[in-house]
Amino acid sequence: MKKTNLIAVLALYAAPAFLHAQTTGYSDVVGYAKESLPAGQHFFSPSFLKAPVYTGTATLTGNSVSGLSLSGNLGQTTFSDRPNFPTHYLEITSGTYAGTYYDISSNTSSGVTLASTPQTSGAVTVVIRPHVTLGDVIKADSGIGEYSDSIAVYDKTGGFAAYYFAGGVVTADDFATEMSHVPVPPGNGVGINCGANLNITTVGTVRNKDLKVPVYPGAVNVVGAFNPSSAVKLTSTNLANELDAYSESVVLYNSSGNLGLVAIAYSDGANVTDDNFNAYNSTSSPSVSTKGSMLINAGSAKYITLPGAAQ
Repeated sequence: MKKTNLIAVLALYAAPAFLHAQTTGYSDVVGYAKESLPAGQHFFSPSFLKAPVYTGTATLTGNSVSGLSLSGNLGQTTFSDRPNFPTHYLEITSGTYAGTYYDISSNTSSGVTLASTPQTSGAVTVVIRPHVTLGDVIKADSGIGEYSDSIAVYDKTGGFAAYYFAGGVVTADDFATEMSHVPVPPGNGVGINCGANLNITTVGTVRNKDLKVPVYPGAVNVVGAFNPSSAVKLTSTNLANELDAYSESVVLYNSSGNLGLVAIAYSDGANVTDDNFNAYNSTSSPSVSTKGSMLINAGSAKYITLPGAAQ
């Protein structure tokens, strides 16, 4: 078996909480999914998006976007007593960079400022959506254990933050500061430790277009799938072309709660392979389950393309 970077597993167990035993185009088609997670450790990714607050044309100039018609505050939260996070993101839906998305740091009624600069400029079509948040994913009726079960959210530097559930809301590790506003970016996932069975109901828009999810070297890149009704085979993705051959990998775990290893997959430059570099076919390919994620061990910053549910 080839050597692979299992930093994600180490980070998962390092969190304090883990020490405790219907569609066309971009039109809105709403769905829901109920997922049951057995007691134990899981990587989980929401399957749905929130409805857009803007869909149309825009002009990109650096990290400024103009030509919009907006209302309300689309920038970061503005708490004075806790960390703030972006509330909305802009996705480019046309051209070479369709499927890339960028957090919004501020806005006016006619434009937004992005937290990072897109790789393209000029006239494009865009969609602006609110972020799915921890509060959308973990609710009181999910069965999560207060003051014990936890959720780990990973960042692009290799760090993570552990959140808990107390008083009926997601909190920081002080069990008092509400942190329900922490975003789960599209195509990303979280680590969950639950002492008993957890039932998560997710509701939202079914996505049927490719999404490009950024991944980073040294980070715990938890990447999900947008098919709430069936598993996604690795061979049906573009991983064969996007992973660096024979070095970058995908790690899949089972959903039983024990983080049992299902597969470590690579690319040979043309095919998705097993850890002996034997090419998978559509029959032998492992899959990302509807309630699971794949962990991408990346050697450099890049995009991983997630196919939409209709593809």
